Amino acid sequence: MGKEVLKKFGRYFLLDQIAQGGMAEIYRARFASADAAGRLIVIKRIQSGYGGNTEFLQMFKSEIKVTMGFNHPNIVQLYDFGEEMNQPYIAMEFVDGRNLRQFITRSADAKQPFPIEHAAYIIEQAACGLHYAHSFKDKITGQHLNIIHRDISPQNVLISYDGSVKVIDFGIAKATTNSEATRAGVIKGKPSYLSPEQISGDTLDARCDIFALGAVLWELLAGKKLFAGENDLAILKLIESCQTYVKPPSTQNSRVPKELDYIVLKALAKQREKRYQTAEEFQRALHRFLYTYANEFNPADLSYFAKDLFKSEIVDDRKRIQQLNDRAEQLLSFEIRESTPAVVERGYLPSQEDTATVRMRGPISTGSRDAFEEVGGGVKIESGIPGSSPFKTSGELAKMREAKRAQVPAQKRHFRSGQKWRIKNLILTAAAAVVVASVLGPEIGIRIPVISDLLEQGTAGNLATLVLEGDSREVVVTVNNETMARSLPASLKKLPVGKPLRIAVKTSTETFEREITLKKGENRVMSVVFESVLPTSEKRDRLPAAAKAVLLHLNIAPGGGGGTIAVNGISINPNNPVVQVPLDSALELSIERSGFRSFRREFVISSQEVGNQTDVPMDIQLDPVSFGFLTVRSTPNGEATIVVQKAAPGLDLKPWVKKTPFENERLPAGSYIIKLRNLVLGMKKDIPITVQENKIINIDTQLELEE
Repeated sequence: MGKEVLKKFGRYFLLDQIAQGGMAEIYRARFASADAAGRLIVIKRIQSGYGGNTEFLQMFKSEIKVTMGFNHPNIVQLYDFGEEMNQPYIAMEFVDGRNLRQFITRSADAKQPFPIEHAAYIIEQAACGLHYAHSFKDKITGQHLNIIHRDISPQNVLISYDGSVKVIDFGIAKATTNSEATRAGVIKGKPSYLSPEQISGDTLDARCDIFALGAVLWELLAGKKLFAGENDLAILKLIESCQTYVKPPSTQNSRVPKELDYIVLKALAKQREKRYQTAEEFQRALHRFLYTYANEFNPADLSYFAKDLFKSEIVDDRKRIQQLNDRAEQLLSFEIRESTPAVVERGYLPSQEDTATVRMRGPISTGSRDAFEEVGGGVKIESGIPGSSPFKTSGELAKMREAKRAQVPAQKRHFRSGQKWRIKNLILTAAAAVVVASVLGPEIGIRIPVISDLLEQGTAGNLATLVLEGDSREVVVTVNNETMARSLPASLKKLPVGKPLRIAVKTSTETFEREITLKKGENRVMSVVFESVLPTSEKRDRLPAAAKAVLLHLNIAPGGGGGTIAVNGISINPNNPVVQVPLDSALELSIERSGFRSFRREFVISSQEVGNQTDVPMDIQLDPVSFGFLTVRSTPNGEATIVVQKAAPGLDLKPWVKKTPFENERLPAGSYIIKLRNLVLGMKKDIPITVQENKIINIDTQLELEE
């Protein structure tokens, strides 16, 4: 909790001190004026006595030069700068949250691993902000400023409780406009996040920030620092040997997918030519991974995670800031700044030129120092107006306020205070709404039916899904000892591919275990048949039931031949997929067909369930690689026979039947005739359609009587 301050500082009012470095102090503050009381900001100022430190002052000015023109959602916004009471300061955006180091520490204290999707999203957003900084150009000349942060670390990444990610502290950033040059033998930045070229003294470029961000991502995934040693020298030696020292984060956390291992190791390549060449390239790689691994992830999930992690602090801080603001209001109520009668007679509000203490800070005017002080029972007013009295009582001040207001016509006052700002706010709000709705909606993870499916389709090739079938009961389903579900049937999505997965389903008395390896894009179905949890000796004595066979009929949709179908490795005719299989035995069905994703299903046909049946049907739905969506509603309802006219090359599809209405049915790209029939009423209708990849077709039609 910050140290209470409650002190006026120029046009700002300091509430509490939230951080203090070697030479700078950081305060939470608000504007001193009553009309801006609801807006919190941060004041960063050089400590009293350090204004003469040339090197530190140069760093402070450098931060102003570098960030003054920035305007990006992933970089903290700088509002103002200047000097007050011989202390240079920066006024910047207040982020209501914590830095990433605090998130890491709190997660470790709670003994909970940092969620993989959150780690990927945070670094993706930070990379987005860095790319903006790296490619930033001077607004006037168009000159590329070649900005490099040089101090990326968990401390310099802020996460708000609303889920926003912000890069901060460009204090040692390097830019073309900087006159500062690093002294020989001086390395700037935190040792554990330096790049090899920073240590060797090579000329730096933006890729050193990519290395540092990769080190932060590795730390989030592994749960510990990548480069940690007894002292700075030991850390620097580890970084120099990073080519052999850095191991995939999955060696520390088995939950990390290999795809993410690759992204991290590429960012951490010792030779910068082998890294991502831009922060945007890094960001895009993480974006693709995120919506492959966690296709239902929403940025709001980070907000929920943050609020849960710091829930007690949020409540306490809300109470504290309300108390500080109330006290600030009380203190400011004693400080009244008013115009003199000479200004009122002119018929307009005073400009900054009418105030004796105005000063210009940088390229913009930011107000003046306190132009008043209490003197006995009145208030002393500093004014640049000749002949005005410097002392006014509280009663006189009240009369002055009324006189000034009377000089401005009511209609004009109304326009100034209301209509003008309403129009401006209305325009800004409408513009913001259009941008959010048309551009940012999909990017911030809002899930919209069908549209979200379209977005997922582009990355689904790297996903694997396992569906566990079985009796509906309470169980514990684990994948590599991580709990994934607590009931059957269960659909396990976003599973890593190309690596062994140990599947376990347990009740208090029974267990089912398998080890499988999934392929990219695979959708495998596995039937769960429990074995009683028996002592080893009892298991050894158990004998299998007498063998009995049935005919298994595979009803595959979409219909068609071609490809390969196998049961327990034995091929069967794809044009007549019927095969004799034993009961009470483990079976594995695999289907490969051009234009469709691989299909796997592990199952057991129980003799108790089959009884005296000799034929057992099984419905199979294949997922096409390239598909569109079809929604059909008919009046009256009926059967829709989907007949293929022209399919994509390599696809051999037979007609299949769906009951109407149905929504968002996935169809392989191609041309079809939808034959709608209601045989009871003798009504029908044929509708030709062309399904295009990622396109949606909606049919709502009235059936007609047959002639």
